[in-house]
Amino acid sequence: MEDSQPSLSRERIDLDHAGNSTTTTIPFDLVIEILSRLPAKSLLRFQSVSKLWFSTIRSKIFVDSFLTWSKTRPRLLLMSYLLKNLQKINFIFSAPEHTDNNDDDKSSTVMARYDMPILEPSDYLISGSVNGFVCFRGQVCNTITVYNPITRQAVKLPEVTPNGRCMHASLGYDPVKDQYKVLCVTMRSDSIRKYNQQEHFVCTVSSSQKQEWRKIENPTGDNYSYVCGETCIDGALYYGAGLSRIVRFDVRSEKIDFIKIPKLESYMFSTAYRSIFINYKGKLARIDCSFPENFMTLWVFEDAEKQEWSSMTCVLPSQWKYLTASHLMSEGVIHTGELVVFSGLLDSSKPFYVCYYDFNKKIIRKVEILGMKDGDFRGIHGTSWMSCFPGHIENIRFL
Repeated sequence: MEDSQPSLSRERIDLDHAGNSTTTTIPFDLVIEILSRLPAKSLLRFQSVSKLWFSTIRSKIFVDSFLTWSKTRPRLLLMSYLLKNLQKINFIFSAPEHTDNNDDDKSSTVMARYDMPILEPSDYLISGSVNGFVCFRGQVCNTITVYNPITRQAVKLPEVTPNGRCMHASLGYDPVKDQYKVLCVTMRSDSIRKYNQQEHFVCTVSSSQKQEWRKIENPTGDNYSYVCGETCIDGALYYGAGLSRIVRFDVRSEKIDFIKIPKLESYMFSTAYRSIFINYKGKLARIDCSFPENFMTLWVFEDAEKQEWSSMTCVLPSQWKYLTASHLMSEGVIHTGELVVFSGLLDSSKPFYVCYYDFNKKIIRKVEILGMKDGDFRGIHGTSWMSCFPGHIENIRFL
């Protein structure tokens, strides 16, 4: 994971006091514990203090400790893009998930933090946060780039050659081998717009090793018409395959199998309908949006062997009835299990709100996100589009 670094075998660190020869020893595990609670951007600056600090902060034991701690304080990943002089500009922000889950406090505010711009203005987000990493794809060319918004590191993968096919890419993580991989699916289309003969390619993400795409076989032989949405749970990457199935890709073994989607009885798929796949309390879940009825349905995959799903319904705020499917968004749930709902249309003249829906209490809380119209957004007027991904965590790992 890291480049060659000084040894971290020392169990204690010596601190020389200025002006005298007194030396105080601090146990190394205590130093790790203290540093892991500091802000990520401070740690990045502290790497320049000494070689020992650099090697300590870059070590796997510290990166893992910091990641564990940051999972207890997850943030929202906010990706905004706007058009200026016919050029698309992307920005990544993050914000605390919420202030306090208090039934008496139905409205609150949090401050967003500007993390980084996207290197290629035309790139667009193709994968939500996986341990803090996000994946973008070039709109014009077929480049795929993995970003760490905290370290501002960007790892560009070899260009994919789809040969006239449609292409979909997703980021996954194998916790056993501690590896990040991108799965790329290319689908051929014929003259009547039917899709067939998918090809699957995998690339292990690393800046220190040679990266290449490896073709993997689909042993089921099943084809699907299109790909939509994705989520990574416990080493498995899930995404929708057509209207009736979900693909499960095991990131470690690189094997593919299928899951049946629950039958929708009350409404049919249309342009006013949108589905995504999320991690709901450690389980695969699917969110279906129905705008004529103005509600969302959360389907939870309860039993893999029996292919059984349970469901819960969320009634959307009445003031959002005018929004279309392309405006109203939900990209998952926060660590409390509350569903995140927001408007994808960001108007610089109006506040930007995120709503949390508690399925058990049937309560909606509204949080205003501040700080997204200052700095790089200052002086920019008009509208832009917004994506909001829960569960974004701070990760100081360098791939």
